[in-house]
Amino acid sequence: MSFLERLLPRSMVGRMIAVLTLSFAALLAVLSVVEQAEGSDVLSAAASADTVDRIARMSRLLARMRTEELATHVDVESLCHVGYEVSGAPWPGARETPETSMIAHDLARALGLSAAQVRVGRAALAREDFGYRKCRPGEMAYPVNGVVISTGLPGDTWLHTEIHPHEAHFQRTFADWFQRSSLAFLLIAGVAALSMYRLGRPLRRLTEGALRFGSGLKAEPLPETGPSDVRRTIRAFNAMQRQVIDEIDRRTSTLAALSHDLRTPLTALRVKAELVEDDKARSDLIASIVKMETIASSAIEFLKGEARTEPMRLIDLTALIESECADFQEIGAPVAFLGSGAVQIACRPDALARAVRNLIDNAIKYGGGAEVSICLSRSDVEIAVADHGPGIPADQVRQAIEPFVRLSAAREGDEKGFGLGLSVAAAVAKGHEGSLDLAANTPRGLVARIRIPLAASGRAGPTVP
Repeated sequence: MSFLERLLPRSMVGRMIAVLTLSFAALLAVLSVVEQAEGSDVLSAAASADTVDRIARMSRLLARMRTEELATHVDVESLCHVGYEVSGAPWPGARETPETSMIAHDLARALGLSAAQVRVGRAALAREDFGYRKCRPGEMAYPVNGVVISTGLPGDTWLHTEIHPHEAHFQRTFADWFQRSSLAFLLIAGVAALSMYRLGRPLRRLTEGALRFGSGLKAEPLPETGPSDVRRTIRAFNAMQRQVIDEIDRRTSTLAALSHDLRTPLTALRVKAELVEDDKARSDLIASIVKMETIASSAIEFLKGEARTEPMRLIDLTALIESECADFQEIGAPVAFLGSGAVQIACRPDALARAVRNLIDNAIKYGGGAEVSICLSRSDVEIAVADHGPGIPADQVRQAIEPFVRLSAAREGDEKGFGLGLSVAAAVAKGHEGSLDLAANTPRGLVARIRIPLAASGRAGPTVP
């Protein structure tokens, strides 16, 4: 997993929202740079709403003063980067251009003045002009190439407002733009994120439905909502659920019918076999009949292991495993149970008992005995069945779990099985969202472990008194 993938959310909707947010942030940053670059031009600053507000505010103040007070007040209001002056005529030496004339026209309309009352032009300004004398030494380079806006006041007086390249003239304009743009982007991003969340709801339902179907093989049709392609996917999933369930029911019913139908003729054959006088022929015939009965029952057991129709129940796992071990001990089998303490877990007890029974039976057949234990952790519960037989080579472990697979003669010896014991155990473990693992025992033998996640049992952890 790359560094970027680790930073992004894991869900599809989360990633879509994250990408959308990053895209909006990048777009806002680019537009901010462009706006800052464009707004840094003195002509743009001269035409800004901030400049209009400055001139309007100063004009209102000066309109209430006597003529002899104007110069003093303007001097007080002037700073190094925000300067004003008053005189009896437009600013001398201001060069009007087509761009400044357009700005003058817009300012006149914004200020409610006539075109003759507003003059805008470029000017080379000296240290003695406006409030530059209040600047610190070296703060400004003279002459200053700026823009002077002259607006008419009552009594043939003109107010001059200077604009020069400095952040004091651009900061407020950019801040206002950034605030408005950010609010707009947040509103759009919020609506888009909400839409993506709603679009992802059918996919979340589909994911939950698939997990339920995988763990219990119960077909629960999902509502076909969302965009057309998502609806088609849900429709296909619902159809797949029905097909899988129908196929499993058909296969189970077929094998159950075959097993039932075989019992009657097999029973009749066994009765007739008992009448055979030749001992060897009778023994061979009965053994063949028993083998056929075992094959049929083993196939049904395998299908039961794959099926997940048994409901989950909260049980004492220790008592369940101990009971299975006791059944083998009663017939003299060398089985030892090493567990202690009660372990409460939700599971399919009949299926789990069948899996453990198969593992113990295999350990007795091929390893001469079984040692059964339960190991707990924060995340799962482990049922281990160990033996001290020949074990299974590492390259044949995966093959050994496949149904109807027989390993080498060295492993099988005189035992005649049908290769379904481990398959049933693996199917049961998978039905609990767990796994069956086979590993070498020490110093020799095999350890078969059924691991069941505690989350799959609906519990946060085991209960051990």
